[in-house]
Amino acid sequence: MKTNKRKHLMEGMAVLAVSIVTAFGMWSCSDDDTISAALTVPLSFVSDSIAVDYTAGSATAVVESDGSHYRIEHSDNGVITAVRAVSGGSREGGRRFDKVRIEYAENASDEARQATLALIGADGKAKSSLTLTQKPKYETVDVTTDISITHQHVTGFGGMYNPSIWVAPADRISAGELERMYSPSGLGHNILRLMIYPDENRWADDVDGARRAQALGAIIFACPWDCGDERADKVTVNGKSLKHLRADKYADYADHLVRYVDFMRQNGVGIYAISVQNEPDMDFTYWSPAEIVDFTKRFGQKIRAAGTRLMGPESCGYNPDYTDAVLTDAEAMAQTDILAGHLYQGFLDTTQPYTAQRRKYVCGLYDNHLKAAGKTWWMTEHLFNDGQDKDNADNYLEFQKWTYSLNHLALEMHHCMEGNCSAYVYWYLKRFYGMIGDNDPERNTTPEGEPTKNGYIMAHYAKYAKGMDRIEASAVAPDLLVTAYANASRTEMTLVAINMGDGFRCLSIQLPSAEATAEAVETNDNVDMADAHAQVKGGKALVRMSGKGIVSVQIKM
Repeated sequence: MKTNKRKHLMEGMAVLAVSIVTAFGMWSCSDDDTISAALTVPLSFVSDSIAVDYTAGSATAVVESDGSHYRIEHSDNGVITAVRAVSGGSREGGRRFDKVRIEYAENASDEARQATLALIGADGKAKSSLTLTQKPKYETVDVTTDISITHQHVTGFGGMYNPSIWVAPADRISAGELERMYSPSGLGHNILRLMIYPDENRWADDVDGARRAQALGAIIFACPWDCGDERADKVTVNGKSLKHLRADKYADYADHLVRYVDFMRQNGVGIYAISVQNEPDMDFTYWSPAEIVDFTKRFGQKIRAAGTRLMGPESCGYNPDYTDAVLTDAEAMAQTDILAGHLYQGFLDTTQPYTAQRRKYVCGLYDNHLKAAGKTWWMTEHLFNDGQDKDNADNYLEFQKWTYSLNHLALEMHHCMEGNCSAYVYWYLKRFYGMIGDNDPERNTTPEGEPTKNGYIMAHYAKYAKGMDRIEASAVAPDLLVTAYANASRTEMTLVAINMGDGFRCLSIQLPSAEATAEAVETNDNVDMADAHAQVKGGKALVRMSGKGIVSVQIKM
């Protein structure tokens, strides 16, 4: 049977205090009115409580005595590691004041803890007590979920297959690298984006990779950049001459897209969706909003009849001129299965009015337009590569920092999910700023083919949110960002939480059933998808996470 032992650490402390006074000089409280007012008993602590932080350290207590013999005892619960005399002295009236240093261990838990110190007089009786209260390392934050409130269905996450016409053979993605990103035991990605090359003889370049990703469970969608010189003319936009699809070549262009779908199918690759044009508002092949609408209305059904979905308008920054043109035309919208776009023209920095308005617009698309129509919006391209150029010495290699990845990719993915996005698709999968490292020896800090921090960030969503419905979730701390998801049968719930603050947190998640279990993984500056401390206690899942970190929680009900 275990007993609660108390350590007698300062037997004969009054004698020890005298030796300290002799060595270091007398310490007196005669000018301290607060302490003077407290001199009411022969032996006591001047204060009956001390509060300390979670880190290991020491605190000072003051003992008032009449100079008689005493000792200090403390509870033996692992909080206090030592009690030592620091200095002592005397004051008028024969009263003595001794300074005592209380040393304590780190409280690496999610609960505050206490230790009691007792002053024992010469008669063996307790004369006074002091309570030391230590904060927990992990601040508890209540997280609430409501499985009855459903938002968007999440199709998944992934990135761009490095196109053969733009990258060297050494920069292509190998079968093993696809396995690392798309297998359930890897990063869990499940969407692969392909480029539709203008030269149909190059379509075979991507077949093997697409088949491999598909075998791992990925869905494949494809986008054209270049309509082909044989279908193009030139138009002037804002004083710049741009390639442009001729109106009399619309039918031929539609046939080109249908042939791509047929070719890939014949080679074992199903094309889940196809885009009218990648970034029609940019330089690759320019389309006006009216032209996107016209083509979609006239040829959308033909493309969809090939056994794929049509997505669009896929402008560079979810430009409302393009997006609204499709949304407000009933015929064009009827032929558009997925509303798609990129986030290059501002989304994160809502301190700027333009960016704040753009995020509000994009994140309102689902509730304002798409939900009632049974459709979704996808973010189909973005990258974060600040500091990739040597010319700017102030931020060179900025993208390598963990805080950069957290403040950009992680934050944007959270806001997209919270804004009812159904798919988040990054730019190049294999690149120093991508999901796995490439062979750039100077800018790549990750071995070629191994996951980057960005890859792990996306994995927190890909492994815990894809194929699920987002449900209502909130946290009381403003710098703790939480989204939650549930499977169709509501037997599993997941959460992805990002701690933007510096402090350690303990998520306290109310469980929907008494039989629920919880597991969690965490990524921060030091670990990648490492097991996180998670336990079920009192009808709640308690999950610990570090500051500046991201954690994913799986709750089985």
